Amino acid sequence: FSNGWKETFMSGEQEPWVFRGGLTADLQRLIPVDSGNDLFVYKAPEVPNSKIYTIRPYLPSDEEAVYTVCNQINNCTTSSAVADSYLSVRLIGGFLTLSPELCMIVEDENGIAGYTVATLNVKSYNQKMAISWIPELRMKYPLDNSISELPQNVQDAIQYFHSFIPDVSEQLCRQHPSKLICGILSSVTDQSICKRLVTCVLAALRANGSFGVHTTMLATDKESHEFYGKLGFVDLNPAHEEYSGIKTMCRSF
Repeated sequence: FSNGWKETFMSGEQEPWVFRGGLTADLQRLIPVDSGNDLFVYKAPEVPNSKIYTIRPYLPSDEEAVYTVCNQINNCTTSSAVADSYLSVRLIGGFLTLSPELCMIVEDENGIAGYTVATLNVKSYNQKMAISWIPELRMKYPLDNSISELPQNVQDAIQYFHSFIPDVSEQLCRQHPSKLICGILSSVTDQSICKRLVTCVLAALRANGSFGVHTTMLATDKESHEFYGKLGFVDLNPAHEEYSGIKTMCRSF
């Protein structure tokens, strides 16, 4: 557990006034994340508002709404709901199905506005994907000549299902075994929300024995690179990248 937890409950030497920050700081010290101080630094909103956001665990009944949010974040909205489902299933479907206990969502008055999905160990997660999830998707989304009429991102998703490789870098598994994906709608203007959301998931991963997490993106995706950079992720050494065109970012906690 974090040093803050130990100081609060185990040392018995500190007086209450030694710790600054009031009740909020006391609660933050209970979160089992050692290197998470950067996630507790929030910029005050430029325009005051009374909007309330609720962060809670993912429920099976949230699946369709989370897929919809994923499509909106990735600008994949067409007239066909079936076509839209390809991308969201590719990006987060495995997490929602195989490790729902490590998935969190954020809601506002209009419904789900963001999510963070994660898995404790990406190596075992990929093995489960190859055995139980990918075969089902290959049957549901066959690779045939008809896909040439679909949008390019849908074609890429189907190609991914049929060319899935479960192998993961051993060094990545040792140092940053967990994997995480975070997505927030642009309508959420409070910059602290994504930090709070990720903190909840990192705490869950830490409580289950993980000390490092990573995420992947296209090397050309500058927006995602900047987004995760603000969440404390740093680039993996390019020499350790396994696939060209893919960038990996990591953080320890």
